[in-house]
Amino acid sequence: MQPQGEVDLEALSQKIDALATQRSNSINDYKRLDQRRREIRREIREYTEKINVDRKALDEYYEKISDFKAVRRDILSKIRDMKTKSSEVEKELRQFEKNLPREGDVLNERLKKVEWKLQTERLTRDEEKQLVGMVKELETKLKVWKKAHSTKKELSGVLDQIRLLKKQLDEMNSFKSANDPEVRARHERVATMMNSRHELFQEIESINNELVTIDANIVKATQDLDTLRAQRRMLVEGRRTRDHESSRARTRELVERAKDDAMKKLEQGEKLSFDELRLVYADDPEPVK
Repeated sequence: MQPQGEVDLEALSQKIDALATQRSNSINDYKRLDQRRREIRREIREYTEKINVDRKALDEYYEKISDFKAVRRDILSKIRDMKTKSSEVEKELRQFEKNLPREGDVLNERLKKVEWKLQTERLTRDEEKQLVGMVKELETKLKVWKKAHSTKKELSGVLDQIRLLKKQLDEMNSFKSANDPEVRARHERVATMMNSRHELFQEIESINNELVTIDANIVKATQDLDTLRAQRRMLVEGRRTRDHESSRARTRELVERAKDDAMKKLEQGEKLSFDELRLVYADDPEPVK
C-alpha cells in the first residue's frame, strides 16, 4: 500500500515519458528547422551569386552605353560640322562650275597645243598676241578647273566622313537594339531574385526566432526531466528500502514462530531436526541458512 503523501510512481513515470516525448519532438523540430535554415542560406548564396553576375553584366553594359553616348554626342557634333562644311564646299563648287568645261584634260591639251604653236611656228605679231591671250585664258580656266576639282574631291571626302560617322551611329544603335531585350530580361530577373532572396531572409529570421523559443523549451524540459527522474530514483530507492524492511520483518516473524514451535517440541520431548535445534539455541532469530 502506498504511504500517505507519497507521489504515485506510475503517474510520475507517465509524466516523465510524456515530457521526454515532448522534448524529443522539440529536438526533432529544432533539427528540421536548422536543416531548413542551412538550405535557405545555401539558396541565399546562390541567389546572391546570380544577382552579382547579372549586375556585373548590367554595369558593363551601361558603362559601354555611357561611352557610346559620349561618342555619339561627338559624332553628331562632327556630322553637323561636316554638313555645314559640305554645304559651303557645294556652294563654292557651284560657283566654279558655272561657265567652265567639265574636263581638265581638254583644257590642258589645248594649252599644250597653243604653247607648242607659239614655240615652233612663224607667227605675225597679231597671231602671237592672240595666242598669248589664249594661253592666259586657258591657264586661268585650268587654274579654276583645278580648284573646282580639288573642291569636288574635298566634298567627296567630307561626304565619305559623314557616311562613316553615320555608319558608326548605326552600329551603336544596332548594338543597343540587339542588347535591350537581354538587358530588360536581366533587370526583371534581378528584381525577381531580389524579392525571392528578401523572402528567404524573412523566413530565416522567423526560423531563428522559433529556434530560440524551441531551444529554451528543450533546456527547460531537460531540467524538468532531470528533476523528475531524480525524484523517481529517490521514490524507487525509498520503496525498495521499505520493501526490504518489510521482507525482513516478515522473515523475522516466521523465524520466531518456527522457534516457538521448536521449543514446544523440545519441551514435549520430541525429536528436533538440526535446523530446529539451531533455532532453539540461536541468539539472533535470523533465517536459517
